[in-house]
Amino acid sequence: MLYLSVLSIASWAALISSTNFEDFKSGSSLSREELQKRGFQTGTWDNSLATRTLLDTCQSASGRQSVRITYPKNGYGPSETGCQVQLKFEKRDEAYASYCLRFSENFSWGTTSYGGKLPGLSGGDNCSGGDACDGTNGFSARLMWRAGGKAVLYLYHMDKPDKFGEDFELIYPDGRQVVFERGKWYHVAERVKMNKDGSTYDGEMEIWINGQHVLLVQGLRFTSNGDKVDDLYISTFHGGDDETWCPTETCYTWLDDIRIGTSYEDVSYQTCRKPEVGKNQSLCTGAKSYTFTSDLSDDKREYLWLRNGEIFAREPIVQVWQEGSYVLITDSAWCSARDTVHLYASLHPALGGDKHLCATSFLLLDTQLPDESEYQYEWEKDGVRLDDKGSTLKVCEGGTYTVKVSTANCDEVIDRVTVTSGLLPVRVTELPGGTEANLQVSGESQYEWYADEQLTESLATGATYTAQMTTIPSYVYVKDAGSYNGLVGKKRLTSNVWTRSDFSESLLFTVKKALTIDSLSIYPKSELDAVIRILDDQSGEVVAIKKYENLSPGENRLALSATLSPGKYRMDALGTTAPLYHSHTDEDIQYPYELEDIVSIDGTSPAWLANKPWYLYFYNWRISVGNTCAATPVSLKKQTVSAVSLVQKSKIEVYPKFTDGDLHIDGLTGKSRITIFNCSGRKKLYRNMKQENAYFNVMEWNSGAYVIQVEDESGVYSFHFIKF
Repeated sequence: MLYLSVLSIASWAALISSTNFEDFKSGSSLSREELQKRGFQTGTWDNSLATRTLLDTCQSASGRQSVRITYPKNGYGPSETGCQVQLKFEKRDEAYASYCLRFSENFSWGTTSYGGKLPGLSGGDNCSGGDACDGTNGFSARLMWRAGGKAVLYLYHMDKPDKFGEDFELIYPDGRQVVFERGKWYHVAERVKMNKDGSTYDGEMEIWINGQHVLLVQGLRFTSNGDKVDDLYISTFHGGDDETWCPTETCYTWLDDIRIGTSYEDVSYQTCRKPEVGKNQSLCTGAKSYTFTSDLSDDKREYLWLRNGEIFAREPIVQVWQEGSYVLITDSAWCSARDTVHLYASLHPALGGDKHLCATSFLLLDTQLPDESEYQYEWEKDGVRLDDKGSTLKVCEGGTYTVKVSTANCDEVIDRVTVTSGLLPVRVTELPGGTEANLQVSGESQYEWYADEQLTESLATGATYTAQMTTIPSYVYVKDAGSYNGLVGKKRLTSNVWTRSDFSESLLFTVKKALTIDSLSIYPKSELDAVIRILDDQSGEVVAIKKYENLSPGENRLALSATLSPGKYRMDALGTTAPLYHSHTDEDIQYPYELEDIVSIDGTSPAWLANKPWYLYFYNWRISVGNTCAATPVSLKKQTVSAVSLVQKSKIEVYPKFTDGDLHIDGLTGKSRITIFNCSGRKKLYRNMKQENAYFNVMEWNSGAYVIQVEDESGVYSFHFIKF
């Protein structure tokens, strides 16, 4: 989103290359030479860059201009429409790429055959054009438009079923199919993870459209000769290989904001690159004023600072000395975005609302305060002191996290946040000798253990794993490899439809593995209240029921959240107040609709199946199985016990010490009572002692804070410790 490729690389440190075409000459054609000047490798050839591309200032996803690509009327194939060029990079096992794409308002999808190629990641010799992908001639993972703008992945891989590339439909999380609209910008992001070798089916493809995850394909073989992903293949044209694919009039696409990177963050969807002003500040630290600076600074932008809603300045840098909220608005031809920073009279940590840990292995808790020497930070989890001392804390477990912030001149302030976790529950049991631990996942599924967060170095499979303990922070990662989140059933209502208000008929389905039906679609003819019931097929017992009020005509995506164990079930709409549409005689009504080893939608009544295919009411089910969260980090740091403080409350002299995992208390009077409490104040255990010393094997206790209280006739003595 910055103006020069080199500046983009500074902003996204892991980028391989990027451009938004801002420093290309307007009105000229795109050329390999100009791309090479900006750090791109382009291979040894291109197709029609000089004749069918233009640096155009009329349209852009960001900045002032983009590349316009022409598709002449009555042309087909790469020699007559569109353009082709390879953007090469060093071979990688995994790469990400993204670009912004727009179809002209008059864009023609074809004549009587509909389809055309769009850019995508590739490798080796970019297997395409109807070639057999034998593992030595590369692969290509371009996108295509199909009839009406339907978007698909068009994948050439070693196991494609036909001569040409294999289509994979792109589906939004709510179950809608991705369909490109004319005149609208789209952000396309793609990931390729290579298979390890020609005998392993472990390659992966992933696609996001406008930041929404629309495809994950696993179990792929791309190559067998060591070729990797090594180029973004800008390959776009109508066809197909005959005139039926031609556009019916000359039309255009626009390409902008190309990025190639090593992580999704490098290429992720950004509606507009907002400025970053920095952390909040506090006047109580002693500073008389603070300087707030935008990280976007160039003469092509306009800057507007607001203080408490009033215009304050028009420069990228301001000096402030009054408490308040400061908003910087940056504006250019393509983007108006803002960032807010606060200057407080006192310390003001802002961890935000409660959070859920699932999408990533770790969460970053941020106080929104600076990491500067005058700030002191103390972190706790569930009342137990942590070693971290910075303004942020990286966490991988649920719990209540508290931060205490202080400076020499400011009053101490506390903030806290509760983190819930959907990650796998893992039990860690140290083995005798203290050098190894047994790690065990609770649950039944296919678990895989890895040495790294990226899940590239496999360690073992199964519910348990024995690991070496360490004295420094380190992790292994466990993932539910048997998990699934995807779609099953007829995709959508089509033209062959009837309505039905007799809801006694039901749809039979078989659950093969415990799962949750997260959502599905129905199509009311008019406004209605709908009821969805799931019944046990054998007993007729209703096992799930949900009512939805005031639904509108047309497609309605309904959250169902019905968790089912293996068995046969029926789903009906008994209780719905007006007719629903259902399909009949469509070619794609082909029972069973099935996810292998997970679920099968088996059909309606035998009479209907014998007469003609009917599909009742319930479309495009989203199913989830097992734990679909990110990999779970498991700490391998050896547990230790540390005395934190000693508080003298009487003249009793006792001497706590820790040896080989035991807590020793010496110097007792010979008649003492010892009580141990956990961090919530609940009694752990107590002993009446008649000797001068005692010991406890605290390594058997859970991690946490404990208080030891020793009392006898002369008074009470207490201290507390933390077991990590």
